Amino acid sequence: MDDAFLVVVIGVSLAALVVAAFALATSGGSYDEIGRGGISAEEPQGRETYADVVAEVRELVELGNARRIARGEPPLDVDAEVSKRLQDL
Repeated sequence: MDDAFLVVVIGVSLAALVVAAFALATSGGSYDEIGRGGISAEEPQGRETYADVVAEVRELVELGNARRIARGEPPLDVDAEVSKRLQDL
């Protein structure tokens, strides 16, 4: 019984070693690509323009305003809030 256990342990270890060596040999430099953003769906396109920032701030303010209205609070003046937040940037 002990002999069979020893054979299985050594056999599985050797098989794992062969599989690991094969995986390393066929990785094709995948390890070098870690952290380079290859998985992300979108690559950054560079710096945003001022119009993009204003549109994003306006969208966030409008969404917050919609939540305020849904809670029964008085609505905000969206244009005033957008200018205030743009000044804070």
